[in-house]
Amino acid sequence: MSCRLDGFDYTRPLYYMVTLKKRPGVPDFSTLAPSGAPPPRDDRGRECWLRANGITRAFARTIRGFAGKWRGIAPIEHFIVMPDHLHLLLKIEETPDRLPLGTYVFQLEKALAKALWEVVGSGGGTVAAPPNADAAPVSVSGRAAPVPPVFEKNWHDWIVMKRGQLAAFTRYIRENPKRAWLRRENRQFFTRPGTLAFAGRHWFSYGNPALLDLPVLEPFRCSRSWTTDGPEWREALSRAARTGPGGAGVGTFLSPCEKACGNAIYRAGGAFIVLSPEGFPDRWHPTRAKETLCAAGRMLFLTLWPPQAARPDNATLHRRCHEMGAVIASIGGNAK
Repeated sequence: MSCRLDGFDYTRPLYYMVTLKKRPGVPDFSTLAPSGAPPPRDDRGRECWLRANGITRAFARTIRGFAGKWRGIAPIEHFIVMPDHLHLLLKIEETPDRLPLGTYVFQLEKALAKALWEVVGSGGGTVAAPPNADAAPVSVSGRAAPVPPVFEKNWHDWIVMKRGQLAAFTRYIRENPKRAWLRRENRQFFTRPGTLAFAGRHWFSYGNPALLDLPVLEPFRCSRSWTTDGPEWREALSRAARTGPGGAGVGTFLSPCEKACGNAIYRAGGAFIVLSPEGFPDRWHPTRAKETLCAAGRMLFLTLWPPQAARPDNATLHRRCHEMGAVIASIGGNAK
């Protein structure tokens, strides 16, 4: 099951960005271009950040041919086959026989799994079957054995409803390989503070600045007075649980509700833009878990203030948090 939006009619004729993640032990779907030298270019002069293998090509054929086998869905034109996940823009058509999004995703997962194990079983591409994995389907009493699953049980979707989101998600899919390659090549970038502009202000930063270009920046500004059984807490947690790939939560993540939202964003596969009331000294770095998120490209720390010799007093920190709260409120959110 995906993290669905409660009460939403998933047969609505809209675009949906769907992310499918590879199960552990399944061969990589593709590989990033080698390190060091700039990536090669194709015959049109475009940089090739990914290297295709047999699975990549089988997936592309399956995805492009999927709409021809199912009614109510448009041809899938925008997708990317990353080493460990897929991003696809699926469009449900305005037809009376259209099906729910989950049905299309389930059938596409089955078709892709069959395509992968056929490649692995034939020895095609540059991959091999993982140790102790169920290999390609075999015939048992004249019937094909079940195809082993390829994708994680939980998949994520964004509903593309707001103006500009379709172009933003299309760009996000197109530029995904480049971001992954640059993140791998520039791990050192995530070990020291820098500077950047955001929301009309100049900030000191630490982490992945490319998060500011994500299609969805979802603001989280939660009061410490909210209770776990209150409607405000539940609404914030619901938004957080849907802030997955392609989105980032923006906030201080200091209050209990904000911390709970942070945990939900992490589980959903989303990213974090954390506004800090304190400056970053030259050798500042976050805790190990957050440092790992920064190195993985999933976290960006921002602060408006240079480092001080002593920690600011509580009154100063309180004032700064209110100032950052105004910034969070100005973002407004561009999620569904």
